Amino acid sequence: MQQRPRSPHPPIRWLHQLGGLMAQVARAERLQPRDDSLQARRLRQRMALAQRLLDPLPAPLRATPWGERWLWQALRWGGLGLALALWLRR
Repeated sequence: MQQRPRSPHPPIRWLHQLGGLMAQVARAERLQPRDDSLQARRLRQRMALAQRLLDPLPAPLRATPWGERWLWQALRWGGLGLALALWLRR
């Protein structure tokens, strides 16, 4: 049985990259304001860059007021509908 040749491009693992970013954010939250070490300065620089990149959130990532309203309304009525269904099932 022949094996498939490997792709020259490694697959993008978005969740792994997001996990790394979240770990950096957690480290930045624990950072002391008086810490002047090289690692602290680099971490602050990375956080400033991430904020500049994401501060004006790109249009596809922005939540629309209609979408937010629909989501919360669906959750509200979905919860009530579920409770009603359980009560009628008795």
